[in-house]
Amino acid sequence: MKLEFEDDKTWKRAPSPGFFLRPRKGAGEGARIHVGSFFALWLIFIVGFFLAPAHASDKLPDLPPASNAASYPLHETHKEEHVTIALDPYWEGKDSVFHLKFREHGILPVRLIVTNNNDQPITLKDWQVQFITARRQKAAPLTVDDLERRFAKEPSHSGSTRIPLPIPLPSKKSSRLPKGAAEEIDYLQFKAEAVEPHNTQSGFLFFDVSGLADPLAGSHILFTGLRNANGQELFYFDIPLQKAP
Repeated sequence: MKLEFEDDKTWKRAPSPGFFLRPRKGAGEGARIHVGSFFALWLIFIVGFFLAPAHASDKLPDLPPASNAASYPLHETHKEEHVTIALDPYWEGKDSVFHLKFREHGILPVRLIVTNNNDQPITLKDWQVQFITARRQKAAPLTVDDLERRFAKEPSHSGSTRIPLPIPLPSKKSSRLPKGAAEEIDYLQFKAEAVEPHNTQSGFLFFDVSGLADPLAGSHILFTGLRNANGQELFYFDIPLQKAP
């Protein structure tokens, strides 16, 4: 129903379309407020305020395209097998490209680049990867589940009131990832199970380096189990994470 204030106590039906409010008699037409237009503008402002940052945070990391593995400083080439593997650690000074704070969670992202200059494909399906520290501690790459557990946030129940029951019910832990975390993890992961002839595959491996002050110093990554098209295992690759002085 269309109403307007006639004075402090009485209302009357407004002759013009829409819903108008006029505070006091004699205040003039300019004092009337179109409630429908005001509400629409307010709603647009609120929706835009909350959605604009969300879209910005959903953007995936802007990474440079992978080049031939031999072009990276940390690489190893097997000339007889025509295969090169390179490593590109994203630690201090480079990890700002990510939205997720890997370093703050004790995680080392290492970009892996594999170039196959053979005329036949090589398979990575059954290969094994080990991160080996200067103290000979060994670790396999973190899985997607490992990463999601590391970034999951437990909701806070502080301030909530619970009624005690005679028999305790099993507790169900709920967790959630930060917005866009699952998409970013999936986007970064090294997923290739083979490298086609004269081709390069790349992606990230993630390692738990919590407790290490400098996870790059003296550390290296060992790759075994690569096979050629005939099923023969290639010689292992052992690549340091820092150039020798």
